[in-house]
Amino acid sequence: MRKEVKPGGNNNLRSISLLEGLDKTTIKRLEEISGWYWYPEGELIFDRTDSGSEVYLIVEGSVRIVGHAKSGQEVAFVDLHAGQYFGELSAIDGEARSATLYTLEDSVVAMVPADAFMEFLDANSDVSLRLMRFLVSTVRTLNLRVVGLSSTTVIQRVMSELLQMAEPDPSNPSEWIINHMPNHREVALWVGTTPETVAEAIGQLFKEKVAKRQYKKLHILDRQRMLEMISAS
Repeated sequence: MRKEVKPGGNNNLRSISLLEGLDKTTIKRLEEISGWYWYPEGELIFDRTDSGSEVYLIVEGSVRIVGHAKSGQEVAFVDLHAGQYFGELSAIDGEARSATLYTLEDSVVAMVPADAFMEFLDANSDVSLRLMRFLVSTVRTLNLRVVGLSSTTVIQRVMSELLQMAEPDPSNPSEWIINHMPNHREVALWVGTTPETVAEAIGQLFKEKVAKRQYKKLHILDRQRMLEMISAS
């Protein structure tokens, strides 16, 4: 259950990306009109049926935004961390929440009432412009995701998600690696599928000798071949 906390000390808004470049007095004013709350790990902040319109600024911790398919399947949209924010859509249009949010770890947030947030945007054009650019970027990203969903199979989407998690292996330039391979349920959450489908996709990668598992690491041995498998019709 959330607990009310007080601003001050480490509980301040100076690290919030949206407020970058603002003077201390302006930030202090926003801190004073905000509600400050601590949430434990795994706590629901709001769900898609919530009618609230406050904007949340993440001071400490991280949260996950999830949606739901018609089947009821939970689909992860994005993880947000300290310095980021959420809830701005409902503050702008007054509509109900469009997704569900819960904490990934113990978190502290500053909650700004919608009317105060809109007045703040009116008084600070640089912040308004930064928010507009963020929203445009979000729309573009979602457009790409929709195209990907409509043009690939579920197996291919799992492979694509794994490839996005991978980084170049510093010990072997010809390979890519996922150092901390999440469990099948976690991968399924991002793709909007089942753990069994994730297991099937990884099994195909092993069968084609495109990837191998070593303890908690997934080694991608042939990235180009994996890209071909993802784009195959």
